[in-house]
This record gives sequence, structure tokens and C-alpha cells, in this order.
Amino acid sequence: MTARAALGFSWDSEERGAVETRYEFVTKALRDAIAKGDYPLGSLLPPEIELAERFGVSRSTVRMAMRELQSSGLISRKRSAGTRVEATSPVANSSGFTQALSSIEAVQRFGSETRRDIQAMTEIIADDRLAKKLGCKPGSRWLKISSLRRLPEAPEVPPICWTDVYIAEAVGQKILNRIHGYQGILGNLVEEETGRRIVEIRQDISATGISEALAGPLRAPAGGHALEIRRQYVLAPDTLVEVSISTHPADRFSYNICLRRAVGP
Repeated sequence: MTARAALGFSWDSEERGAVETRYEFVTKALRDAIAKGDYPLGSLLPPEIELAERFGVSRSTVRMAMRELQSSGLISRKRSAGTRVEATSPVANSSGFTQALSSIEAVQRFGSETRRDIQAMTEIIADDRLAKKLGCKPGSRWLKISSLRRLPEAPEVPPICWTDVYIAEAVGQKILNRIHGYQGILGNLVEEETGRRIVEIRQDISATGISEALAGPLRAPAGGHALEIRRQYVLAPDTLVEVSISTHPADRFSYNICLRRAVGP
């Protein structure tokens, strides 16, 4: 089946030339199809391999288009569950990131869909103030990893956020040499090292301002509005092993949360 037959579009390299890339074409075609109702709210998009065949492009091109749609809040992606339509029109600007939440995997997907640029790593002992912020005991020891998060396909766009990740020292020391250059979720390294699964993520979102220290790296005005997101990662049985605190300039990140009514008698 061709893209024209499936969605009313087709890729013609001679016609489009350098004006529109394959990635842009696929993104636009899918965005238009969602807007028209070809893929209703809550429905699933076809698998990547099927879309690649329809459009006559590579899977990597389809994957890039999916990331763009996800960053616009149109879709959410969950391994083994497919790609679901979450909105019929974009809910975030192109320089930000929109995340749909429905599971631990959905929260972690933010890390897999963005690039981590480590700025600093240090060992730290939590004083009373930091312990309250992290939700841990004063005097506990942590490995602190500070980084900027960026969109992989748009290095020229300002960073999405600044994130300080705190990993319990006993685990942090064991994964220290694997962190640099690692672009996966740090929680995956924690699970590999401990042999235990993260069973709960506790998340708090609050309004904050951009500090002078973060204004430069974030390319945002000091004192500007921002979201601060704290996530506590818990191993079974109820062991706090990791905490992340992210500062998102207000115009670069939003949450798309879908609430469904329970079906019952």
C-alpha cells in the first residue's frame, strides 16, 4: 500500500526537492491525518515498519517523525502497547517537549527521547536543607549528576531543562564509570546493578524561578518562570535509590495527562 492510498499523500523527491525533507513530509502527513480524524483520539497509529512501507522511507525517518509528533503532544508511545493519539492539535511549541503520562515507562521515555549533556558530577552529603528537598535522611550520601537535556534532532534549540540526579552512593559508585557517554535512562543502570526493579516513581511539580546560576546554561532569563519537577525512584521494598530535580523554563515543557472515566455498573 502506498502513502497516497493510505493517507492521501505521497513522497515525490523530484517534485519536493530540498524544500521538504522526508522526515518533514512524514511528520506533516501524519499530523494532518490525525487532525482530520483518520486516526481518532485514543486510537493507535500503525507500527513503524508499516508506516515506513506506506511512505517509502526508512524506519529511522518514521522514528524521527514520531519524536516530533510526541514533542508536540499529539501522540504517546509505550513499548509493547503501541503509539496512541493523545491530541488532535499540537499542545506545545517546537522548542519544547510535551509528555503524556500513563505509566513508569511513559515517565522514563522523556529520558530516552532526549539527549543528556553532563555538566558536572560530584559526591555530596545531604544537609538538612537538601535532605528535605530530596525526601531523604540528613547525612545520607549521594552521587550528584548535573546535566542539560536537549532534543537530539535540534541541537540549535535551547535546552529543555537542567536536571540534577542524585543516586544513592552505594549504587552510584558502582555505576560511576558507565555514566559518561551513556544516553539511556540512569534508572536502567541502577536496576542492572542492584538486580531489582524500580516499582514506583513519586513525582511533584511546582512553580519556581530560574536562578542566575542556571540562566546561562538554559539560555533563559534569570528570574523567569519555570517548572520544577522532583521524581523519587523507589526500588522494592520501598527503598529510595534515586532522585531527580529538573528545572524547565515555562515555554519549553508541558504535560499532557489523559484521564479516563472508569467503566462500571
